[in-house]
Amino acid sequence: MEISDKNLDEFRSWLLERGRSVDTASLYISNLRSCVADKNGLTHRLVAGKLAPNSLRTNLASLRAWALYSDDTKLAKRLSDIRLPPARRVRIKLPLEVIEWKKVIKHIQTCKMTNEAMRHVLLLMAIRGFRSGDILRMKRTEMEAALSSGKLIYEGKGRKQLEFSAAPIRPQLEALVEFEDWERVRDLISTSGNPKIASKKVWRAARRTAHKVGVFKMNPHRYRHTFATNYLKELKGDPQAILKLQKYMGWESMNTAARYVDSVSQDELDVIGAGLVSGLLE
Repeated sequence: MEISDKNLDEFRSWLLERGRSVDTASLYISNLRSCVADKNGLTHRLVAGKLAPNSLRTNLASLRAWALYSDDTKLAKRLSDIRLPPARRVRIKLPLEVIEWKKVIKHIQTCKMTNEAMRHVLLLMAIRGFRSGDILRMKRTEMEAALSSGKLIYEGKGRKQLEFSAAPIRPQLEALVEFEDWERVRDLISTSGNPKIASKKVWRAARRTAHKVGVFKMNPHRYRHTFATNYLKELKGDPQAILKLQKYMGWESMNTAARYVDSVSQDELDVIGAGLVSGLLE
């Protein structure tokens, strides 16, 4: 089956019917367009060595879903023979220093903004480490229920239902609920309610507010990484630290928690190992 605009629209519907989120469906379709555009063939991106490991996996998942949808057994066989490298980050993503973190948060709280809703979206990311996409998908009804029950329950990445205490972020939830005429938070950020446009606006705002106080290479996910890293530091010495971090952040697996907290240097690991060896030889 040809990968055409018409067929991709039908593929999108097929994905949604099988429980994929709108964002996942859009990502799969974007990946398929890139694969088709590769002059060296549909699967070349998977073996060319130019994509990061996690990007390779999303491309492979996209192609596998297409092979299943189109009943393309030859493509499915080709994909089953491809072996990908471990899902590791190409570049280490460093968290913000605590002093930088607090400086950015203070600026967000006090700076002038043309869109007041954006201020509270940025604060939800900065002080609680929420994914920007999750915040933009949150419903007004979910926030109203959270203010009543004390529990924020919403649909997160991968359509997973997440539940967290509303107490630490109550001021931000109250501020957003006060706005009128919106269903999802993204409606407050983009007048069209378009998820991609809203997401881009959040990313630009995150960079802009951080740059104002001298913090560069900023993006919304760096807030999440910073929060996760410091949460783990608070659990220092707790043998269940990684498990607790995984649950608190709403991650599917412990592997994800371990990958996020990659700011521990090899030198630190070596010191711990040397201490253990020294203790055994005493």
